[in-house]
Amino acid sequence: MRSLGLACAAVVSLAACAADPDQGGGGKPTGPISHPNPIISRNAQVFSMPANGNQVVNGLYHNGGWGAGKPTADMPSWVAIKLSGSPSRILASWDDGGTYNYQDTAGTTVYGLPADYHFEVATTTTDGTDGDWTMAVAPGGGGPVTVTGNAVRTRAHAIDFTGKTWLKMVITAAPAAESSNGVQIGEIDVHDTSATAPDQPEDTWFFMGDSITAFAFDRRASNQPSFAAAINSATGDAYFPAMINGGIGGEKSTDGLARLAAVLALNPDYHFIALSYGTNDAAGGQIPVATFQATMQSMIDMVRASGREPVIPHIPWAADGTHNAIPMYDAAIDMLAQTNKLTPGPDLTAYFMAHTDQLMTDNLHPADAGQMAMNQLWADAMRGLYPTLPKP
Repeated sequence: MRSLGLACAAVVSLAACAADPDQGGGGKPTGPISHPNPIISRNAQVFSMPANGNQVVNGLYHNGGWGAGKPTADMPSWVAIKLSGSPSRILASWDDGGTYNYQDTAGTTVYGLPADYHFEVATTTTDGTDGDWTMAVAPGGGGPVTVTGNAVRTRAHAIDFTGKTWLKMVITAAPAAESSNGVQIGEIDVHDTSATAPDQPEDTWFFMGDSITAFAFDRRASNQPSFAAAINSATGDAYFPAMINGGIGGEKSTDGLARLAAVLALNPDYHFIALSYGTNDAAGGQIPVATFQATMQSMIDMVRASGREPVIPHIPWAADGTHNAIPMYDAAIDMLAQTNKLTPGPDLTAYFMAHTDQLMTDNLHPADAGQMAMNQLWADAMRGLYPTLPKP
């Protein structure tokens, strides 16, 4: 595990923020989300090489998962999943077994992510090796769903699945700096996005931020239920958001702006972009409030120009004595939310002021209990984006 060092603001919400647009981040809520993307891969039939590929559909994330070894183009590793229903379009997302940052600098040891891979589809197979497998293609006449030189720990791909039943992820290379454990896929979630075709799925969330985000939204067992699981429970199983943890430890808002274009390009199917910054900016005033506000405005403009929707939370309170200026940065967030009519963000400042016992011993990063609370609070706040549904 890396040193905690600097933190990033995480995206979380209070239920009151969704109910009152003058709380949290202000502005006018966006929504509701009218088209769910049901998850259709959970506990599905699986074939794989090496064995134990069933671990990618068991609902456990960031836990080592399926060990795919050190695959090559001549001896690839693969996992084939039989999907339920008859979707015409799917979103297949994978997360690796243990890398902390969304993306590390070149040469840093990573823990599970694949470097080169592609997807295939079929109507029938008896063991994953036979059948009518063909290269998967992107919807709308797009090209093959093939990736080379991947450098991020979790990613998703839209796939045309018309008339198909089976999906196969084929891994042909590990990164040069992969750990001795090789490629490890924690989970593969497949969502049916047919209802929104040919448009971008609505119920997709990218959590962008620093170490607080990286810790809180990795969906490991100790901080479950996740945001997606909490939304699923609150909506009576009708919705199960696709979510990606895009946190990188130590980032400030200026770092986020520098990589935002790449994030948007790598994640074209992710509609809500949580911009969770401010903790490191506020640490000793490293980034002046005016610069922070201007940087965040640039990020809002970039997200909106790409057809997505930004969400900005209040900054988690830190009790370490070096973040006392957080309320000043929160005031800038409120101004941004009001001016840009953003979906109301969360008031994590107030929450962690009242729950300093949920911080780690550094009095900065939320501990497991705080991370669990963040996921639930985020779901509570965003509940207003989802139609009111009775429990089954």
